[in-house]
Amino acid sequence: MAQLQKMNFPVDCKVMNHDFYDYDPLNSFSETESIKYLNEDLLQCEFPKENIIIDLGWYGNIKTNQGEFRIYIIQNENWEIPFNVIYSKSVEETKEYLDKILQYYTHIEITAGR
Repeated sequence: MAQLQKMNFPVDCKVMNHDFYDYDPLNSFSETESIKYLNEDLLQCEFPKENIIIDLGWYGNIKTNQGEFRIYIIQNENWEIPFNVIYSKSVEETKEYLDKILQYYTHIEITAGR
């Protein structure tokens, strides 16, 4: 059974939706599982100070397993022209991208050993 991804959301990040699971159709495809865990609204969060929205979805054909994860970076609510779009077929790679994006946009410094 798939588990909800453990994400390290920074404190200055507002999470609107988090339905991003560790199910990976690339490595263990199941039409039933894909229907349950893949859609265009997997995760959405916002950095209000930067006016940045991070939006994750899976786009494609679930029956044929032809699709990909897409991370949209939206600036100033301009959904028509995203600031950036990152594509990946792997759930693991997608999570790594998300972690890096969240770390990049946070204004909170994290110091180890304190």
